[in-house]
Amino acid sequence: MYSLKLELKLNNKEKTRLAGCAGFARFVYNFGLSLLTNSWEFEGIKAGDSKRLVAIEKIFTNYVKTNPEYGWVQQYPSAIYSNALRNKRESS
Repeated sequence: MYSLKLELKLNNKEKTRLAGCAGFARFVYNFGLSLLTNSWEFEGIKAGDSKRLVAIEKIFTNYVKTNPEYGWVQQYPSAIYSNALRNKRESS
């Protein structure tokens, strides 16, 4: 058995971009977690967590991405928030 050690040689612009992408993924994960835990308090909803997270992804797409307050999210690809919510769905 052997292993390879790889190191990315990034310039400052690339480091900043990767850090921003990681921060955006964390923001989306925490946003989804917050909405999910708040949705548990609703009495009339009989959906499981995975269905709730699908609805939360639609909320994020339709509300947050179009809200001027969250205009900064437009600079990141939608695959980041889809994967962040998918990771939350798989960990539930």
